[in-house]
Amino acid sequence: MKIFRYLAVSFSLYSKIPMPRFTWREDDMAHSLMFFPLVGAVIAALIYVLNRAPALAALPVALRIILTILIPVAVTGGFHLDGFMDTEDALCSFASREKKLEILKDPHIGAFAVISLVKYLLIYAAAVTAILLSEKSGTSQVLILGMTFVISRSLSGLTSIMLKKAKKEGMLFNESKNRQTLSKICLCMFLTAALLIMFLSNALCGAAVTFAFALCTVVYRHRAYKEFGGVTGDTAGYFLTVSETFAAVALAVVLYLT
Repeated sequence: MKIFRYLAVSFSLYSKIPMPRFTWREDDMAHSLMFFPLVGAVIAALIYVLNRAPALAALPVALRIILTILIPVAVTGGFHLDGFMDTEDALCSFASREKKLEILKDPHIGAFAVISLVKYLLIYAAAVTAILLSEKSGTSQVLILGMTFVISRSLSGLTSIMLKKAKKEGMLFNESKNRQTLSKICLCMFLTAALLIMFLSNALCGAAVTFAFALCTVVYRHRAYKEFGGVTGDTAGYFLTVSETFAAVALAVVLYLT
């Protein structure tokens, strides 16, 4: 029964998919990251059906590109984009660490947040367009694109649990303040399964996407520690957005060069 509660909490927090209503316990919040990658799996399934199901694949490619970009935002409600924008505002302020942490908590958005969001959306749109318009793009490539949403959430959950926290308060701290052994095991299982699916689909494309995620993870840890003294819920959203973007770019580049 607890597993279903954790599942419902994960989807309630990180998606717009309706879940049964019940009173949340502290233990539920502490395991909310356990099924976080399944939100990515839902996104992956919708993108796959949109681009490979015969009835929908016949839609104009421009429409499918727009819907492919829209699906993650529609499923999640843009939850991670809020963190991305707050983090970009803080990073672009070039202020002290304390001031940057204050900016993360500020509900208002600044010009740098908007500029950065537009920039990353355009980069992601260009990558998705290149992937779906490529003559070499097929079932394997669409499947790999879908798996990026599972991998990003698996890594986001693992880094949120395992890396040092910038603050001893807030949603992320409450979610990951215990040992989280079960959550880490589940996240590693989802990550392994997604990587395996990618490599079985296309080893070269899978390797490129894996490298992009690995690089983003290393850079994220270094930058979060340097700029904020650790990770926060907002930086987790930042990591999610940036890693998915660069993973899509890596896939597009491989399709173009091979």
